[in-house]
Amino acid sequence: MTAAAAIAIFTGPALAEWPEKSLELIVAYGAGGGTDVTARTLQPLLEKELGQSVVIVNRPGAAGEVGHAALANATPDGYTIGILNLPPMLTIPITKDAAFKADQIIPVASLVRDPSAISVPGNSPFNTLDELIAYAKENPGAVTIGTTGVGTDDHLAMRYLAKATGAEFTHVPFASAGAARTALMGGHVSAAALNLGEAMPNAQEGKVKILAHFGSEPSALAPDVPTAKSLGVDVEMLSERGIGVPAGTDPAIVEKLAAAIAAVANDPAFIERNKELFTEVAYKPAAEFQQHVEKLRGDYQAMWDESPWQ
Repeated sequence: MTAAAAIAIFTGPALAEWPEKSLELIVAYGAGGGTDVTARTLQPLLEKELGQSVVIVNRPGAAGEVGHAALANATPDGYTIGILNLPPMLTIPITKDAAFKADQIIPVASLVRDPSAISVPGNSPFNTLDELIAYAKENPGAVTIGTTGVGTDDHLAMRYLAKATGAEFTHVPFASAGAARTALMGGHVSAAALNLGEAMPNAQEGKVKILAHFGSEPSALAPDVPTAKSLGVDVEMLSERGIGVPAGTDPAIVEKLAAAIAAVANDPAFIERNKELFTEVAYKPAAEFQQHVEKLRGDYQAMWDESPWQ
């Protein structure tokens, strides 16, 4: 009893005082992509809420597996957190014997969503999605599409586009959205499946043309970009980004972190900055986000069982 009381006395204040040192924020993709930008937008505001520094650690590789595995296998002490990417956090363990499982990560809150989009170089002969699809049908495999890897929203958007239209594309995976975008602007691929927020700055400069995005409705942030659905292509796909911690993290820490994330999501500075980045703040608290993640996991597992992705 004395030992138990001593433990309670020791651990109670420690939890109440968390965080007492800096946190690491793992990003499963390289610098310059949408996930990295989300992390860097979040960083100063989260530091303000927690009263500690937040150090961003980019861990790119294997379409997000390296970074998500680093988060899943970290010590669950509240000092390692990470940006969760949906669908990769869920699809990677479905499609391979991955270095982590989805249930090794606790979803704390969702933050933003960004529809997938299909873009071509600024000097591309294709000016519409119909033109790209027609050429791909006439020349099977000739249209190369860059993505951030198998199981990412970019890859699934490309796959569903092919399935919906009967066109045949050649998949070219890259280690990050930044690398795919560079290849696109350099003309090394015919097109790239990038998130709307990742492609818009270069589109405004005339370096790329966004033929369509795969959101469920028109984007107020990019009203001139049509949805694929409005063009008669029934495809929806988007990237969702939130915060997660390793399974086993103390619920009191999770609750305190969730409160800080909620404050950031409602901060006008965070909302305005995301508008500038062409991404939409889509906050979900822990319970709602966890239910959403579980539903998506079931959906993706069912799709994989029906027809494995390539």
